[in-house]
Amino acid sequence: MAKNYSDWLQLQKSELPPVIALGGEERAFVEDAVAALKKRVLSLGLEDFNSDTLSGRSHTMDAIIGSANSLPIMASHRLVLVKDAEQIKTDDLELLENYLKKPSLTTVLVFIFDTIDCRLKFPKMLDAAGALFQFDHPREDQMLKLIQKRAERHQLHCDDETAFVLLMEIGADLMMLERALEKLAIACESKKIGVQDIVDQISETRIMDAFALGKAVAVGDRIKAITCLAKLSMAREVPLKLVGMLSWQLRQVLKARVLLDKGLSENELGKELGVFGDRLKPVVVAARKWQTSTHISRLDRLYQLDKELKRSRAPAWLWLERVVFQLCPKPST
Repeated sequence: MAKNYSDWLQLQKSELPPVIALGGEERAFVEDAVAALKKRVLSLGLEDFNSDTLSGRSHTMDAIIGSANSLPIMASHRLVLVKDAEQIKTDDLELLENYLKKPSLTTVLVFIFDTIDCRLKFPKMLDAAGALFQFDHPREDQMLKLIQKRAERHQLHCDDETAFVLLMEIGADLMMLERALEKLAIACESKKIGVQDIVDQISETRIMDAFALGKAVAVGDRIKAITCLAKLSMAREVPLKLVGMLSWQLRQVLKARVLLDKGLSENELGKELGVFGDRLKPVVVAARKWQTSTHISRLDRLYQLDKELKRSRAPAWLWLERVVFQLCPKPST
């Protein structure tokens, strides 16, 4: 069974195998892995003499094995990258099979696949050797930390709230995230990005309507919530995506309520949540509006809605509007 990105991170702590294969949907992870290999294997310099980049489309297995069997020059190891590995002909695999039995101990041979079909002979052979890594898109619950970590590579800083808004815009696709961060790094002189920077540089005005919906639902403002829903519906926003945003917003409010119950001041609460200034006040107001048990019940209703939207054939907007009305009841007269 192909290994995943977590397995790859573990490999960085141990000795590299002589043959490695990389591929999968998440090309950003593939690029990260190649960069890490270059840094590790070619750390002593003389990169031009000790690295080759070949192609499975235009090079024979004889040429690939020949490069792998070449000795390093004034270094301990060579690195041989083979792109378009899925283009290697099945007839050539016998040569690789023999190489795998006795690989060069001074070369790291890396096959890079655009697509991996583990049912085919070549990937199966590499998988059996324990060297096949298949990188899928990260889960959305992993993305917030990934966004902030990858922002640091561009000398950018973003808080949890900004990271979540960026997640709403780009989804769990790291290549899209990289393009967005490159644009933000050029546009933001302060290197501290905020929600407005994402609105100005990456998204359309609908992201602010979605954010406003979250704040309205958090405090139970029915009129504001209905207005935001109407704008988002006209903009053809995806209801399931909005449920994720609302859940995140209400989790923030629940955390704030728990911290208030522990006796923390607003400033201390802001530091714990990573929310400051004008963005902190609405969270505190929403947290104080209900007891902890009510906040938990409201959040649970959104979790139920998430399940309903994924399994029901009823129009998703009807489900979402119904729950927003439940979370924002009419004020008693």
